Amino acid sequence: MRRRIRLTGRKQLAKSCVDVRLAEIGGRQLVTMTLADQDAFRGFTPEAKVTLRLVENKRVEVVDFGTIRRLSTTKELRSRNLVAPSCQLRIADPGVGQRALLIASTDGWTLRGENENEPQSSRGILNFLADDTAPQPWKLQINDEDYPLVRVDKRIPNAAMWAKTDPIFIGIALPIIVRQILDEILRGKHSDDLPWVSAWLRWAELILPNVARPEEEDESARQDYLERLLDSFCGKHDLAEKLLVAVAPEGAS
Repeated sequence: MRRRIRLTGRKQLAKSCVDVRLAEIGGRQLVTMTLADQDAFRGFTPEAKVTLRLVENKRVEVVDFGTIRRLSTTKELRSRNLVAPSCQLRIADPGVGQRALLIASTDGWTLRGENENEPQSSRGILNFLADDTAPQPWKLQINDEDYPLVRVDKRIPNAAMWAKTDPIFIGIALPIIVRQILDEILRGKHSDDLPWVSAWLRWAELILPNVARPEEEDESARQDYLERLLDSFCGKHDLAEKLLVAVAPEGAS
C-alpha cells in the first residue's frame, strides 16, 4: 500500500547537504546519495524516512533511501533514460499507519548524469544539454525547480556546446526560446520569487531598460514588450548579421 506524506510547515535544507549523482552501469540506471553535511541531519528522529523525488517529462519517481538510522547510498531507478530530472530531497517523520509528516526538504534542482560529456554547470540563465529529442532537433523545458533547459539532439557532435555557439542555431532558435520563457513569466505562470525567474527579469531589464513590465492580462502590451525586447536583444548581439554570414557569406554587408 502506498504511503501518503502530509505536507506541512517544514525545515528548509540546503541542496548542498547531499551530493546526488546519476550513473548508468551495466544497463542499469542508478542514483547515488552521499551526505555532504552531517549536521544538517541532526535533530531528526532516527526512523525518519529519506527520499528523493525525481520528475522528468511528467514522469515522477520517489526513490526511498531508507531511514536516517539506516541510510542507503545507492538505488536502482525504475525509470529508464532519465537525462536531467528535477530532484528534491525530502525527510518525513514515519507517522502512524499510512500517513507520514514531511518535516524537512530542499528546494528542487536539476540532476544530470555524470556520464554526460557536455558542460554541466549553468553560468548563465539558460542551460543546454544533449538529449534524445528526435524527431525534434531541440526541446525547451521550463519548470519551477531550476533554470530553463534546452535539450539538443544528442546525435549532433558536442550538441550542448554547438547550440551555445553555432550562429545558425543562435540566430533562429534562441529568439524563439527567449520569447517563450519570458512570455510564460510575464503571464504569471511562475512565481517572481523563484531564483531563475528573478534572474530572467533582471536580464530583461538590462536588455530593455526603462520600459515598464506589462500587466499579466494585457496580451497586446505583452506581445509589444516581447517584440521590442527581442529587437533589442538581437540588435545588441548582431544575430541577423551573424546568421547571414553563416548561411550566405557573399550576401553579408
